Amino acid sequence: MSSATATAATDDGPHVVALPGEVVAGRVLARVGPGAAFAVAGVALAAALLVPAGLWRPVVAVPVALVVLALAWRLAASLPSRPVPVWSAVLCGAVAAGHGVWAALTHAEHVVLRRDSGSYALYTQWIATRHGLPVDADLAAFGGPEVLRVPGFSLASPAFYQVLDGPAADPSGAHVVPQFLVGAPALWSFGWWADGWAGLLVVPALVSAFALLAVAGLASRLVGPRWAPLAAAALALCFPVLHVARSTYSEAPALLLLAAAASLVVDATVAGRPAAGAAAARRLALAGGLLLGLTGLVRVDVLREVSLVLPACAVLALRRHPAARPLAVGALGGTAVAAVAALVMSRPYLGSIAGSLLPLAAGFVVLAAGSLGAVVLGRRRDGRGSLLPRGAVRLLPPVAGGLVALVAAVLAARPLFLVVRQSPDDPGSRYVRGLQAGQGLPLDGGRTYAEHSLAWVSWWTGPVAVVAGLVALAVLTGLGVRWFLGSRGDGGDEADGGEDARPSPRTTSLQTPGWLVPATVGLGSLVLTLYRPGITPDHPWADRRLVPVVLPVVVLAATAASAAAFRWARRRTPATLLAAVAVLGVAALLVPPLLATRPLAGLRTERGETGAVATVCAALRPGDVVLAVDPRAANEWPQVVRGVCGHPAAVLRVPRNPTADDLAAARAALARVRAGVEAAGRTGTAGRLVLLATGGDEPGRARLAALGVPAADLTAPVVSLTTVEDARLLTRRPRGGIALVVDVWLAPAPG
Repeated sequence: MSSATATAATDDGPHVVALPGEVVAGRVLARVGPGAAFAVAGVALAAALLVPAGLWRPVVAVPVALVVLALAWRLAASLPSRPVPVWSAVLCGAVAAGHGVWAALTHAEHVVLRRDSGSYALYTQWIATRHGLPVDADLAAFGGPEVLRVPGFSLASPAFYQVLDGPAADPSGAHVVPQFLVGAPALWSFGWWADGWAGLLVVPALVSAFALLAVAGLASRLVGPRWAPLAAAALALCFPVLHVARSTYSEAPALLLLAAAASLVVDATVAGRPAAGAAAARRLALAGGLLLGLTGLVRVDVLREVSLVLPACAVLALRRHPAARPLAVGALGGTAVAAVAALVMSRPYLGSIAGSLLPLAAGFVVLAAGSLGAVVLGRRRDGRGSLLPRGAVRLLPPVAGGLVALVAAVLAARPLFLVVRQSPDDPGSRYVRGLQAGQGLPLDGGRTYAEHSLAWVSWWTGPVAVVAGLVALAVLTGLGVRWFLGSRGDGGDEADGGEDARPSPRTTSLQTPGWLVPATVGLGSLVLTLYRPGITPDHPWADRRLVPVVLPVVVLAATAASAAAFRWARRRTPATLLAAVAVLGVAALLVPPLLATRPLAGLRTERGETGAVATVCAALRPGDVVLAVDPRAANEWPQVVRGVCGHPAAVLRVPRNPTADDLAAARAALARVRAGVEAAGRTGTAGRLVLLATGGDEPGRARLAALGVPAADLTAPVVSLTTVEDARLLTRRPRGGIALVVDVWLAPAPG
């Protein structure tokens, strides 16, 4: 007996008995990621029930979260695991912990709303302090709902919609609804309750660390436990992953949920063996499907992944796999729950993205109908033989793999023959045109630059990883088709990829390649995301679109390619050359993302914004009612004042470069609003009307002066902050940040 292992004999023959440390390491690597995902999904589901009822309070939410954690622990403890080397689990934990700590230490302070992370932060702050939705518009402070008929007056600001419950002619039911879904703000709320802004802004780093552990667990299942640390490190080094971990985006929890769902599905498909194995497969598939569907509480575009899992379910059903039906039921059930929550709390958001959401819904219907039809027809033909001649059956696997390679080649070559555009009337087109002017690019605001999306991936992973990953996906496609057609009857543990896997003597038709579902969904989602990223194409902001699926799929597939090359070389190459192959493989996955991320690794953006917000709040008196009067102020400050400062806030829309007529109309509107506020003040509802302007010293002063504010009230800005934000590049990989000036002027409305 060696010091590391012992052998024992069973009915299946000799097998390796692991040391207790390897057993524990295997449990940790297999269960921590899914356990965290169970907890995240449970908290998001609880928020979907409690927030509309106004019960999202620490006294309610914290006990519910503790129950959710206990259930998540129990569920995770029931997951299958296999022994892994202790060093592998330790390295995976070190990578995840290092990533989380670094992201927390370098977290952004984006709370003055300019991009999505700012809207998530303010959404979180509202439900954490007001305990429910919608956002109270407090029209009484402006004199009542009649103020909504004042030209230019609005409660809306970016990511916070003005909604009328009744007919448009009756504004008495007006309120404000935040953009996005409730899942991520519900998670960040616990940080607010723990330590205000400081706590809220570091919770994403913690969730991202668990997401990396979930990816490591998935890599262990698919490629082998000795390769899991490489996959985790390669993904952690990709800057978009660090970027979303530093701020309050939804991509980190989405990555956690999707990686955990894929892990459970892998366990379900390779666990589908006789007797108790089939029951375990059903339970695991149901749990994996539910996690996938409930990701819709965090990100609406998970409908794409749910749609793509249905053809995989059809393949499993045609092979009589017990995981097929529960996987589909779980995914559809979780999606239905998420859809109801979105309709209740985020209906305006769904309407605003209808142009992207409707094609997803149509694709879902088509794939669902096609998958169901394929199962029905396939079941009817059971035992009747193949429709295809033997020669065609032999050709299908390489043809399928070749098609994947062709699609990848077309994606890479698109810049040579295609320019992707959107409507030049879209608001994003005007923004892109401004960036083009500042960066010396041809003025074409309708461009989305989507034809360069594969290049965006290679910026952060390196071109070798992209090529290796796409080649691996093409090979996996061919192998999957060959397995489905029956030319490989085993498809068992060895097919799921680990060097520690052992083929079972109990091979049955229930066994499937572990890559089947993750590769089907991952490849389809990668192609669709790169084909139409659907995001403003300035970087690094746009690169967060790659985080939930594209980057993990590329990294996992490239890791599998490296593992396959190493195993091939191990059988054929002298030891010295084998070491060189291993070093080159590891370097190809780690060095390019390290070099790309290094200039940005220590960048802390939006520092000082929380202090700026506190200063603005302190400058307001009790009873003040705030009106933002320039375009930038209208974008950034209404929800900050309303939510953080606790003062009624609205917008008076005045053009950026107003004419004399514009200013005359604005003064008339301002007088009407001021009269309403004064009337409310006489009833004790409000006090004075305060105007808020931004945009630097002279623009802020000039805007207020043009509206009639006396010079004596314009001596100095309340806030004058110079900080840093991420770059906004259209055609190049960012290598640093850019200056951001936050100036705020406050002055009483002239009367």
